[in-house]
Amino acid sequence: MLRPPNLLRSFAALVLTLALAAPAAGQYGYHFGRNKIQYDNFEWRVLETEHFDIFYYPEMLELARQGAYFAEEAYEEMQNRFNFSLNNRVPMIFYSSNLHFKQTNVTPGFIPDGVGGFFEFLKGRVVIPANGNIERFRRVIRHELVHVFTYNKVLRVMRDHRRLPDRFLPLWFTEGIAEYWSGEPDHQHDMIMRDAVYSNYLVPVETMYRINGSFVMYKQGEAICEFIAQKYGPEKLLDILESVWVDTDFKIVLETALRVPYKQFAEDWHAWIQERYVPEAGEIGLSTVVADAVTGIGFSSKPETYRKQDGRRMVYFVGNRTGYSNLYEVEVDTAWTPVAEPRMLIRGERNDVFEAFHLFESRMDVSGDGRLAFVTKSGSQDVVHIYDLERDELDVTLRFEDRVSVSTPSWSPEGDRFVFSSIDESGYSDLFVYSFADDSVVPVTDDAYDDLDPAWSPDGRFIAFTSDRTSLGKEKGAYNLFTYDFETGRVEYVTFGDQKDFSPSWSPDGKSILYTSAVRDSTGRYSAQDMWVADVSGQIGAPPAVASLAPVDDTEPLSTRRLDRLTRFSGAAFDPVWTDEDRVLFTSFEGLQFTVRSMPLSDRLAEPLETREVDLSQPGLSWTYGSLTGDDALRTPYKKRFKLDLAQGSVSQSPVLGTLGGAVLVFSDMLGDDYLNLMVFNTAQTQRDFLRSLSFQLSRTQLHRRTNFGYGGYRFSGLRYDITDPDAPTGFPRFYETVYGGFGAISHPISKFRRLDLGTSLNWSRKEIDIRNIDREALLLSNSISLVHDNALYYYNGPIQGWRARVTAAYTTDVLYSNVSYYSLLADLRTYIRLGRHMTFASWGMARMNRGREARLYYMGGSWDLRGFRLFSVRGQKQWFTSHELRFPILTQPSVTFPALAALGVVNLKGSLFFDAAHAWNQDYNLKQPEIFAGETLGSAGLGLRLNMFGGFVFRYDIGHRYRDGFTRIDKRWFKQFFFGWNF
Repeated sequence: MLRPPNLLRSFAALVLTLALAAPAAGQYGYHFGRNKIQYDNFEWRVLETEHFDIFYYPEMLELARQGAYFAEEAYEEMQNRFNFSLNNRVPMIFYSSNLHFKQTNVTPGFIPDGVGGFFEFLKGRVVIPANGNIERFRRVIRHELVHVFTYNKVLRVMRDHRRLPDRFLPLWFTEGIAEYWSGEPDHQHDMIMRDAVYSNYLVPVETMYRINGSFVMYKQGEAICEFIAQKYGPEKLLDILESVWVDTDFKIVLETALRVPYKQFAEDWHAWIQERYVPEAGEIGLSTVVADAVTGIGFSSKPETYRKQDGRRMVYFVGNRTGYSNLYEVEVDTAWTPVAEPRMLIRGERNDVFEAFHLFESRMDVSGDGRLAFVTKSGSQDVVHIYDLERDELDVTLRFEDRVSVSTPSWSPEGDRFVFSSIDESGYSDLFVYSFADDSVVPVTDDAYDDLDPAWSPDGRFIAFTSDRTSLGKEKGAYNLFTYDFETGRVEYVTFGDQKDFSPSWSPDGKSILYTSAVRDSTGRYSAQDMWVADVSGQIGAPPAVASLAPVDDTEPLSTRRLDRLTRFSGAAFDPVWTDEDRVLFTSFEGLQFTVRSMPLSDRLAEPLETREVDLSQPGLSWTYGSLTGDDALRTPYKKRFKLDLAQGSVSQSPVLGTLGGAVLVFSDMLGDDYLNLMVFNTAQTQRDFLRSLSFQLSRTQLHRRTNFGYGGYRFSGLRYDITDPDAPTGFPRFYETVYGGFGAISHPISKFRRLDLGTSLNWSRKEIDIRNIDREALLLSNSISLVHDNALYYYNGPIQGWRARVTAAYTTDVLYSNVSYYSLLADLRTYIRLGRHMTFASWGMARMNRGREARLYYMGGSWDLRGFRLFSVRGQKQWFTSHELRFPILTQPSVTFPALAALGVVNLKGSLFFDAAHAWNQDYNLKQPEIFAGETLGSAGLGLRLNMFGGFVFRYDIGHRYRDGFTRIDKRWFKQFFFGWNF
C-alpha cells in the first residue's frame, strides 16, 4: 500500500522551497502528509564487537548485549553458509520496543505493526526492535544478517565475473532464503501455507510477483527455499547466489544452478507442498462451516461480549471494514446471529487519542458492570481506554509512566483492578496490576521472559497467562500456559510441551481454561492453531524452575493434566472468549480473512476431537540467553559522523536556459537524524560568465527531536524562467537574477496528523529584465506560517478516505528599499468520502492570494488541477479553485483477470468522472487578461483514466470539454490530456 509523504519528506521539501523560492517562502510546492514523530531523545551508545557496531540506549543495555551475542553467533554460521566473509563492519541499530522502532529516521517511511526489522542498502544498516520475545529477537537478527550476506555476496559474484552490479534477485527469493536460514519454519509459516493450500490461493512460482511484499510471499518464498534444500540439496541455495551473474532472468539462474527446467521445478514444488498438507484433509474442518459468522466484510478481530441492562446481547470487536481500524459493536440474537449492521463506537486512526489499534497484539475485556477496557497507541506510548457501554461514552484514558507498550487488559471480578502485559524501555515483557483505588501499578512478574495474554480467574485468585518461561522456551521457542496465584505468589504450569499456547479464557465456573494452541508434531511441522481446553478443577501443576516469585509451599503439585482438543481447522483460531451462555466467541482465520465467529461448546466438551494427558512432573531447568560482556565488547558514546549517501551530477541542454550543469551531494549520520545537502549548478553560456552564473546551496536538516530544524545558505545567479514573477514578460518570462542569503525552517508536529510549519529567509536580490528596463535591488525578508492536517488514507492512486487541509499566511518585504512588500494567504481543503470498497467521492476547494508591491502570481492548469488547460497556463495573484471526482474501479486485480497485464507491471486501472472550476485575477475580479486566462471563470468536465504501473507510477489520461466565461461558453472540441502523478 502506498503511504503519504511523512514529516521527514515534507520537511526536506519545505527546506528546499525556502531556498529556491525565498520571496513568500512556503507558497509554492507545499506538502501534506502525516508526521513521523521523534517522541524520545535517545542517548545513543555503541557496543563494538568483533564484526558489529551495535547502537543502543542505556535503558536496554542488557538486551543490546544479548543482541550482540546473537549477531556474532549468527555471523560465524553465515560465513560458512555463504562461503564468504564481509569486508566491512555491520552497523546494527536496536530499539527496545516496536513503538521506539517506529521513530527511527534510518528510513523516512512509516513502519506498521508487525515489521520485525529491515536491512538498509545505503549504509548497510540493520535496524531491529525487540518486542519482549527474546527468541523472536534472535531470529530477526539472523534474518537481517542473511540479507546483509546476500547483498554483499551478489556484489562479489558480479565483480568476480566482471559484470555490472545490475542484478536484482526477486523479492520472494531474498525474503524466502532469509526466513529459511534464520531458523526452522514457525507456526505462522504452517498456518499460512496450510490455509493457502486449502483455500486455493497458493501462487505458482512463475507468478510470485502477484504477491510481492505480502506476508504470504515471505512464507511461500520460505517454503520454496525449503523445497530446494530438501530435493536438490542445501548447497543449491548457495549455488543460486553464485550463478546470479549468468543472466538477468532469474528463471535462467535457477535452471543453471539446479540443472532442471524451470517449468519442471515449479511443478515439482507445487506437488511437494500439496503432498505436505493435503493428507490432513480428512481430519480438517472449516471454521466457516462449523461456526456461525458474527462479522462479514473486512477485517475483524479481538471479540468481546456483554449483555446490557436492557437484555440485549452485544459483541464488540476491532474491525477494518473500509480502510481505517475502528471499534464496533453489533447486537446478536439468541443464536448469536447479528440482528443489525455493526455500529462504530470509536473512530480509530484519525486523531492522536486513538492513533492506532494493535490488531494482532492486544485483546479487550469487559467488566461485570459494563466497562470495556481496550488499548490504542496515543502519542509516544500505548494507553488503556475505559469505555462505559451502558452510558455509551468514553470514561477515562490511562497512561502509565515508564510503560511504553501495553496490551491485553483483563478485569478483576470486582472491577476495581485490571492486569495487563507491558514492555518498558528495557525491552522485556512483564505483567502488572493497575488499581483504581490508589492509582497504582504493581508488577506481577519481573524477568526476561515474555509474559502475554493475562486473564483473571472468576474467583479472583489466579491470573492465567502465556509465557516462554517454559523449559522448552529457549530450545524450541515454545509458549505454554501458566497461572499466578495471588495467595501464594507461585507461578505454575497449566500446559507443557513443544507448542505455541496463547489467549487463555476462563470458563464461567473457573474450572477450565479455553486457549489456542499450535502443536509441533514429529515431522517438525505445527498443527493449525486450534482451540483446546485445560481442566484446572484439581490442583495446579508444578512451578517452573525459571521464575518462582515466592517460596514454594508444601502442596504436592499435580503430575498430569487433561487437555481436550475442540477444533481442527484448516486456518487458525485466535482470541477465544468463553461466554456465560456456553458458547465460544473467537477470531477465525480462513481464506486469508479474519472474521469473528461463534459456536456452541457443550457437544465439543462432551466429545473432544483429541484428549491428551500432559506430564507436569518435569518442569525442566532454568535458562537464559547468552550475552556479550565487557570482555567481548567495547562500549563507547555515539559520535556523529557524516558519510556520503548520494552523489549525482548532470549536464543538460535547454532551449530556454541554454546549457545547464550541476551536482548534488547528500551526507547523513548513521542514525539518519542529521542531513547535509550541497547543491551546485551553473547556467553560464560562456567561460567568462562561469563565476557570475555559479549557484550553490548548502543546508542542514536535523530530525532527532520532535521539533525538526533546517537552515542553510545559498547563492543563485543566472538566467531564470519564472512564471510567477509579476515583472517578467508574460509570454516568455525569462530574466537574469542574482540571489544570495540564508534561510531557516521549523516543523513542529502537534500529532501524527497535524503540524505547524514555520519558515524565514533573508536574501539579497538583484533582478534584471532588459526588455522592460527593470534593474531592481532588494533585501528581502520572508516569513511564513502554516497549519497542516492530514488523516487521509492512501492507496495505489492516491487518497481514498479522510481529509487533509492546509492554511498558510506569509509576508515578504524589502527591508532596505521598500521595493517589495506583499502578504500571502492560502487555504486548501480536500475531502474523501468512501462510497464502497473501491469507490470514492473526492472534493477539493482552494483559495489563495498575494497582495502588495511585486506580489507574485499563482498558477494552475493541467492534469493536476484545472484539466483541459495547458500546464500552468492559468495565472493570477488571486485564485479560487474547486474540483470534484467520482472515482471508480475498472480493473482492480489484473493478476487474477488478466495475468499478462500484471506481468507488464499493471497494478490497477481506475476511472473518474470529474468537474473542475476556477477563477484567477489580478487587479479586478472580471478584468480579463486572455494570455494568462485571468479575469474569467473557467471549468472543465469529463472522464479520466488512471493506470498504476509497478505500484509507484500513475499515468493519467483525461478527456472532456472546457468551459469559458462563467460556463456560458463551451468549447465544442474534446480536449485530451496525458500526464502522470497521483490523484489529489
